[in-house]
Amino acid sequence: MTRHRIGIDAANFRDRTLGHWRCTIIARMRRLLWIVLLALAVPCCAQSRCAADALSKAASRALALQKQLASEESGQMETDVPAAIAEKITELKNNLIKASDASLACAKSSSSPADLQKVLAQALHANAPDDDSPAQYKENDGDDKDLGAYGQNLKVNVSRPSEIGGMLEVEYSFSIECGDDNLLLVYEHRDGSWAQTLRWQSRPLKSISDAFGDFLFTKIMPAPSESSTGRPKWRMVATHGTAWCTSRFSNFKMDVIAPDAHSPAPRILWSTERDYSRGDFDLRLKSSGNTFEFRVNSPCLDMKTYERHVIYRYQIDDDEHIRRINPIAINARGFVEEWLYSPWTESRDFASPETAKTLRRVHDDFDPPMKLDDAPFKTHTYGPVRACTAPGVFQVQINTTLNKIVVGMPGGEAHPLPSLFFHVREAKDGYIMLSAPSEADPACTGPDLMPLVGWAEKVEKETTGSSKLKGAEEAAEKGVELSETQEKTGRG
Repeated sequence: MTRHRIGIDAANFRDRTLGHWRCTIIARMRRLLWIVLLALAVPCCAQSRCAADALSKAASRALALQKQLASEESGQMETDVPAAIAEKITELKNNLIKASDASLACAKSSSSPADLQKVLAQALHANAPDDDSPAQYKENDGDDKDLGAYGQNLKVNVSRPSEIGGMLEVEYSFSIECGDDNLLLVYEHRDGSWAQTLRWQSRPLKSISDAFGDFLFTKIMPAPSESSTGRPKWRMVATHGTAWCTSRFSNFKMDVIAPDAHSPAPRILWSTERDYSRGDFDLRLKSSGNTFEFRVNSPCLDMKTYERHVIYRYQIDDDEHIRRINPIAINARGFVEEWLYSPWTESRDFASPETAKTLRRVHDDFDPPMKLDDAPFKTHTYGPVRACTAPGVFQVQINTTLNKIVVGMPGGEAHPLPSLFFHVREAKDGYIMLSAPSEADPACTGPDLMPLVGWAEKVEKETTGSSKLKGAEEAAEKGVELSETQEKTGRG
């Protein structure tokens, strides 16, 4: 029995020893195999990261696509994009992305944006002589040689955001019918090389209105630390216009986006779309801390006045909630108009809590959406702006007419509706809406502070030379939070 047990124990010891020996040999062979594979992989990865011919290949394909697009026929002023052209536009963008990736793969962390831009411009035959600036919208000067030309006039701009270090932005712009399309790439320097972390571009074009046209402005905004919140370390506000062929007015879109760890396409945190004028007003996007602001011109409700200044200023809290804050306009009348045309989710924050329920009905009923087959529709004109006896309170009159299209009657029918008398009170950097009765307040009998006669000339004068407005603009340039010099026509 003992001898048998000893024999069993000896056999077990031998098996365990042989098993351990076999495991050791296998582990050593696996380790050696990994060393060999890693030795082979490192040169391969290095070659894929910086391939000498990658830029030239992508650039050659992009140039070939531009040549093909130049030969494609599309009707002038045609807003639909032919499928064949749309497909080539998408491929053109893909090759511009490849060109950027290839160029940045061989760039050092200290490479200057100007040098990188020069390399890309030379390879892609971009940026016409004496024009190395990023593309911005310019009103058509009557020369229609580029109408109907897709994929031409390629421009590239490389910049280094000042808000966060170790980042580069590469922006491309090329022509489409009645405008242009823009593409933005963001790179971050990680582990010794540049990595593309965000790609912002339009969807495949079916209409020219799908393009990121007219302009593309962006601002990087630092976010709470990723280690403590789990969110990206930065966000971006991006705004772009919409190309159109037959009107000075169009729509712009503004988005707050953040990089996605799993895709170059960003996460969209917030988005809005509004009207704007495609004229020569100096569009401006700026940010400071958790606040961003976009200034633009929009159409007026009174067609005789044409345009008005609008300030889109928003604040982002730590939970990524975005809300609009004052100022929303540069004067009392502009505040009333913007309050009426903004969505109630924004306008309610500028309404007195005591009268918010009544004010919402006024807001929603003022100018209901018009359908194509609607015969009746509303038009509006400006009335006087008067100071009231209460300090800092003003009365803004808006007149409304109900129009009806009548076949065989030029101009149709027009019936005046009761005017509304909006009462606003000055607040920090703007106004608060108090009430909107249909009768004038006898306590608001001051002179008309914004007479329509010559008002267009008055606006022009104020925006170019008024010392009061100039002070507000200078204050605004120092930071997003405007000082008390904020222009409020109607201060009395």
